[in-house]
Amino acid sequence: MKHSAKNRRIKGSDKRRRRRPDLTAHGRVRRAHPGSSGRSHNKDNVDAIKAKYIIEAANHPTDPKAEEILAKKGVLILPDILANSGGVMVSYFEWVQNLQGFMWDEEKVNRELKTYMTRASNMF
Repeated sequence: MKHSAKNRRIKGSDKRRRRRPDLTAHGRVRRAHPGSSGRSHNKDNVDAIKAKYIIEAANHPTDPKAEEILAKKGVLILPDILANSGGVMVSYFEWVQNLQGFMWDEEKVNRELKTYMTRASNMF
């Protein structure tokens, strides 16, 4: 954490461990953040998943059969559409700024993001 806070990236940290994308949630982890490839959690490897939570950062990292099995095991999954929605909104804001021909400051972006995300979450 100190390395990434200081350098604004993980690369170069001597304490990090790389894992294969298909093994992100395997081993002794509390939560997994599959973000590299779709369908990396599937019926062939789902039994090895030990995480209690999965936050889907990739598009469709968990196939439907694996989701079924994980639900029976009590694993909570935050779907990709929710986990990625903030980034999608900010991309939309960039598009709006380009159309309008000016740039918002970070405070305005965060304020708009909070407004839209709160509004969306209150719909359910």
